[in-house]
Amino acid sequence: MNLERAFELSSVLLAASGFAGLTLTTDLPLLLAILGFVTLTVRLAQSCGVGSNRLSNQVLQFSPTLWNSLMVMAFVAFVVDLLWVSQDLLPAGIHFLIILMVNKLFNLRERKDFLQLYAISFVAVLASATLTTDLWFGLVFVAYLFAAIWTLLLYHLTKESHEARLAMTSPSSPVNASPFPGPITARFFWTTNGIVVGAFCLTIAIFFVIPRIGAGFFKKTRGEVIRTSGFSEKVDLGVIGAIKEDPSIVMRVEFPDQETLDTDRLYLRGAAYDLYTGRSWVNSLAYRRSLGQTAEGTFSMPNVSRGRGAGTQSTGLLQEILIEALDTSVLFGVPLVDSVVGDFPVVQTDGMGGISLPYFPSTRFQYRAHSIPNHLLEEERLATSLNYPDSIRKHFLQLPTMSTRVTELTRQIIRQAKTPHQIAVAIKQHLRTNYRYSLDVGTSVPVSPVEDFLFLRKTGYCEHYATAMVMMLRTVGIPARLVTGFLAGEWNDFGNYYTVRQRDAHAWVEVYFPRSGWITFDPTPSVAALVSNHLWTAFGRVMDSIRLKWDRLVIQYSFADQLAVARGIREGGDSARTQLSSLLSIALRWAGTWRTWFADHAPVLDWRLLGWMVGSSAIAGVIAMVWRLRKRWMGRHLLEQGLTTQVAIIQLYGRMLHLLASRGLHKNPSDTPLEFSRFATREWSHSGQYVQPLTHLYCRVRFGKVPLSPEDLAQANRLLASLRAVRR
Repeated sequence: MNLERAFELSSVLLAASGFAGLTLTTDLPLLLAILGFVTLTVRLAQSCGVGSNRLSNQVLQFSPTLWNSLMVMAFVAFVVDLLWVSQDLLPAGIHFLIILMVNKLFNLRERKDFLQLYAISFVAVLASATLTTDLWFGLVFVAYLFAAIWTLLLYHLTKESHEARLAMTSPSSPVNASPFPGPITARFFWTTNGIVVGAFCLTIAIFFVIPRIGAGFFKKTRGEVIRTSGFSEKVDLGVIGAIKEDPSIVMRVEFPDQETLDTDRLYLRGAAYDLYTGRSWVNSLAYRRSLGQTAEGTFSMPNVSRGRGAGTQSTGLLQEILIEALDTSVLFGVPLVDSVVGDFPVVQTDGMGGISLPYFPSTRFQYRAHSIPNHLLEEERLATSLNYPDSIRKHFLQLPTMSTRVTELTRQIIRQAKTPHQIAVAIKQHLRTNYRYSLDVGTSVPVSPVEDFLFLRKTGYCEHYATAMVMMLRTVGIPARLVTGFLAGEWNDFGNYYTVRQRDAHAWVEVYFPRSGWITFDPTPSVAALVSNHLWTAFGRVMDSIRLKWDRLVIQYSFADQLAVARGIREGGDSARTQLSSLLSIALRWAGTWRTWFADHAPVLDWRLLGWMVGSSAIAGVIAMVWRLRKRWMGRHLLEQGLTTQVAIIQLYGRMLHLLASRGLHKNPSDTPLEFSRFATREWSHSGQYVQPLTHLYCRVRFGKVPLSPEDLAQANRLLASLRAVRR
């Protein structure tokens, strides 16, 4: 391919990359999309010499007057679009930009026409970057970068060729004028692509080095938000059920301080409610006050809702949460959130311990939440009675008008319970075992949803279970409240984070203990996970992990991240410089010692003998080093071969214990593995087919010192995975 045709082709490809960005980003009118696609197809065919050029030539032969008239009409349409149709500069400008691109593609006559097409393509890519943060834009940008460098390089070469041709046609031109550039060779092709790769690397370096600017003329402040339910100041019973089948992703939760969690169920607290009217929940303590902010930008929660059962800072859990654009200002976190860090001017809290922003974010954003969970103190677990403050009694013992059947049922359930904790556990277990979870509860709202759930339908979803438990606890004088949020159970193994979807919306109960604080109880039974194609699910998780990295490292990359990277580089440089100085000091001391010895013994040394000594020492040193490395490698290989299966089965057994503990089956220190296996099988019959074989494999390695084969280890992994999939 000669330079002229390659130049025209690269120019059209440059415009195509800009048009692709606009097409994938915005909902273009169908007529404009077809017009742009047909124009690019015709011009690409003409540039490649494919097919007949009759149609394109006829269009290209339109007079400039006709084209100018068409552009005046297009500008009038742009004004109408701006004032009455789109009523927004950016969409109307994009529509007009596509018409300009079509015009230039059919009128590439002079050098300035190509330059104008390049400017239009650049604005198109800029508009695409403004309107989207999706991963695919990275591919569009790379394609645009390749096309732009090729186009600018060919533009310069063809310009030089034209000037040389004009010079040769001049009467005064020398006979030995420079020849015209030949066709594109393989060397030229790969050299240009190398330049593109270098430019791309330079672009990445500039992106991570130049300070971020958090505002701009084209900054996107609008977009479709995900509509949630259950987080306003008033929540009608049944609103969460409407979104329990929506798979839309609402947030992703990472844990920087640890790779995995010991639980398969992650509670993300959003809002809490104290007043129940009989059909809806109301937050009577919804008055918000601003949290104090430290110099580092941390918003700290007051300790009004934290009991003495709370952990310490060292036992806390740090979460990095990337949240999509939702129609709520609530900030979520593992209960109970101790502090929040984010790019927020103000963070507020209410009397129920809920955290929120004073505005509704219009785009996705990220923040860090640090949580210190409450734990029930042993003294309150065993206490037969508890004294509650008047403020707690006032807000969390309120009951609507109900029949006495609820109280009678509650007393029947707790007749053998001796302590408030046993009462709460008894009510929770009764609801889990005697009622059926279902989203199909009808559309009509009964007069008393709680009584309808407890005595008539005996089926419902999380709101019904949680509301019933709160009412039953309050009838016997135990303060409790309803909490809404999300119950995440979808762990992404590739990115090490939880994916939280709309269908994970959940409601549970918090019970108050005077010294321990608010303790979580969930009366809703576990629901079997949806069965899906394993390969397709794995692919989806890989892509979602890539999207998260794209958002973390590109979209949400901020000036604070740049400072952290610079600080890490500086600390690493200081450490390397210190180590290098130490090594140089040691080398200089050894050199001084050898120099002194050599000066003292030089007169009596036989130089030939000295050469033999130095050479022999060097050879012996090399042999010793090789032998030592070989011995170390062989020892490590044998050690790994003998211990890999032992370590692996011990880790798998430990994971099984954590999993069973999360399902309510705890192993006492005095129990042997086989005793605990029989106990787990007796308490949860479905687990026996997985727990017992895995326990036998563990005992065979741990106590019998018999190594496992690769097939045995694979079987152990399958047993643990199958046990994880079974719900209790």
